[in-house]
Amino acid sequence: MVTAVLAGAALLVEAVRLRLPGINSLLVSRFALLLKDTESRKVTGATYVILSALAVFLLFDKPIAVAALLFLSLGDPAAALVGRRAPGIRFFGKSPIGTLAMALIAIGITGVLSAAGVVDRHWGLYVGAVSAGMTELLPLPVDDNVTIPLVSGGVMTLLVGL
Repeated sequence: MVTAVLAGAALLVEAVRLRLPGINSLLVSRFALLLKDTESRKVTGATYVILSALAVFLLFDKPIAVAALLFLSLGDPAAALVGRRAPGIRFFGKSPIGTLAMALIAIGITGVLSAAGVVDRHWGLYVGAVSAGMTELLPLPVDDNVTIPLVSGGVMTLLVGL
């Protein structure tokens, strides 16, 4: 319920700021440190994250939803930090080293959640963790703040059910 209210509020703020240039300028200037340059003209990553949170909690069991959101919230920044600094080849403008960093973070998250008893230890969760990294690398038309938790949550749900 709280997530749905937050998602609705985020969509309302986005609709207002993208239609009213003065409001947009004010919000972009106040939150400039948190925004990418392109987000001044389109929906922000934060809005996609809250929409993804709503979607994964509606679609998947709670432990899988938690894991998928942690893959995004910890793994995606790790991929960006490592990937920007990594020399070498790029695929679709992204570093495979950054992808590896995300996959390793997600695998670590899976291990911690398993050890804490939040999720049962299952190989499908680890495959879901790797799928989060692979999804981050792919040039999908939808923002990765949406695709990472939905794809990894879907993979985990399918495989854990086998």
